[in-house]
Amino acid sequence: MTTSAKPVIHILGLGAMGALLAVDLLRFTNATVVPLFRSQERLHRFQNDFNSTLAVRKLFEKDQPLLSCKLECSESPETFAGEMIKNLIITTKTYQTAEALQPYLRFIGRDTNLILVQNGLGVAEMLKEKVFTDPETQPQLFQGVISHGGFHDQGFTFNHAGLGDLKIARLPWDHSKPIQSEEDASKDRRENELVKILTEPAFAENFQTTQMTYQEMLLGQLYKFLVNACINPVTSIVDCVNGELADDSADIFSLIIDECLRVLKVAYTPLFEYETRYHGREGYPPVPVLSVLNTENMVKEVIRLGCVVNRHNSSSMRQDTLYLRDTEIDYINGYIVKLADKYQLNAKVNRTIQSLVDLRLALNRKRKLEGDMRSK
Repeated sequence: MTTSAKPVIHILGLGAMGALLAVDLLRFTNATVVPLFRSQERLHRFQNDFNSTLAVRKLFEKDQPLLSCKLECSESPETFAGEMIKNLIITTKTYQTAEALQPYLRFIGRDTNLILVQNGLGVAEMLKEKVFTDPETQPQLFQGVISHGGFHDQGFTFNHAGLGDLKIARLPWDHSKPIQSEEDASKDRRENELVKILTEPAFAENFQTTQMTYQEMLLGQLYKFLVNACINPVTSIVDCVNGELADDSADIFSLIIDECLRVLKVAYTPLFEYETRYHGREGYPPVPVLSVLNTENMVKEVIRLGCVVNRHNSSSMRQDTLYLRDTEIDYINGYIVKLADKYQLNAKVNRTIQSLVDLRLALNRKRKLEGDMRSK
């Protein structure tokens, strides 16, 4: 364990988003970044075969530069001991969160700053119900909503396929109180170590980071959720990179978004009645949430952000189906199905999308198994 006096940020989940964050935190802040690997075997592979070095290729920049950073320290559940975790960024797949946290729970307490930087919705509720059940030991919980595009290249090299942004906000443990004051958000900017690091000018400018109130962030989270609900499953089902959908996807995106919004308006009624500042930035006049989260606008935004800005990206869900891994569909389109069942609403479109992603993965696994048998 590092004993550096510098602030320490642990990252749980060193996939594409974890790598993008780690490399830029090392480049633009004075923080020590410590990845937490799921096994000692993977830790040793990172340390011995790759010299504890992460690399990110900026596909959207001229000549696609490759940026490499060597990490001073990295850990696994077998090697981690001794110190409480002060700052923890979680970038695991949504369905892996509880299991990935389990070995480190005794090092997480009420002084830990824990930020979720993941796709989908429902993880914070799951943590409250199943992991951090004692209010006396619950960490300081934050949410990050990231729109950067990234995917795995090889080894510990990752592609940064599209420049997006990162919105961060403190999450309330009591979700019956969704409105956070600007004064409370400002206090975090002044006093909370993790928020201060993520909003350091050099890092914030490069990574396009904005800290905001919970309700401002929730608008951004639902915006990103709708992008994910379209791009991730459709690229997986038809097996394509994002940009290939730019000209022919408006109809299917409209069906998905329209149904999502009908469900979300019921589940998040206080937000949809709230006048917020677009993207949480000063200088923007307050606007009704519905002026942003409506079907016509969001179809345009999904195509712009998902298919144009991130045209070179291969979505994380497509990567999962290609590499025969479980997907996050239950926390994206499946989350809409779950909410629809809860509120007795119709979610036929998202239920179909969820089933087709499951079918795509099952077929890929079957083809791989049959190919392996033929090759014997």
